[in-house]
Amino acid sequence: MWDKRLIEIFYDICIKDILKGNRLGTHFTKDGWLKIITNFKKETYASLGWNPIKRYVDASDDWWESRLKVMPEAQKFRTSGIDFEFEW
Repeated sequence: MWDKRLIEIFYDICIKDILKGNRLGTHFTKDGWLKIITNFKKETYASLGWNPIKRYVDASDDWWESRLKVMPEAQKFRTSGIDFEFEW
């Protein structure tokens, strides 16, 4: 599910790649798409991880703040784990 923040990140990455010449005519080159995917992952998942001991999402405060603006009810998952049966 893409929120406004993710769409903006995607647009910004695409625009940067267009300016770098990774788009031929109306579509990105294969190399351009690989760079877009790599950069998107870096910008959206860099502060996100999984704490296997506490069994909760381990993320930076900035990541949590941006996510909680979109889905405030997720606050309960910030510091509390999920049931083991749902982990995998």
